[in-house]
Amino acid sequence: MHPGGHEVVDNHGRGWSAEKTVRHWPYLSLAEVHAALTFYHDQRDEVEQEMESEAAEVELLRRSPPESPLLKRLRALKAQGNPVP
Repeated sequence: MHPGGHEVVDNHGRGWSAEKTVRHWPYLSLAEVHAALTFYHDQRDEVEQEMESEAAEVELLRRSPPESPLLKRLRALKAQGNPVP
């Protein structure tokens, strides 16, 4: 799905018109919104599967976010007995 497609499908599911979607996401043209909706309706199963997969990945990251390089370094310094600022 092209950039903005997920937003279009999400808004469509909320009952938004294509025009309201364009007002909310001004970087999308009305033609792009209609194209995204056409693609969604033609490929509904694939698009919904992709969106569910992405939502599961987001939830996994939310539950256990990756450790930042800064936090790794601070923990290493602390483990070595160095004072952590």
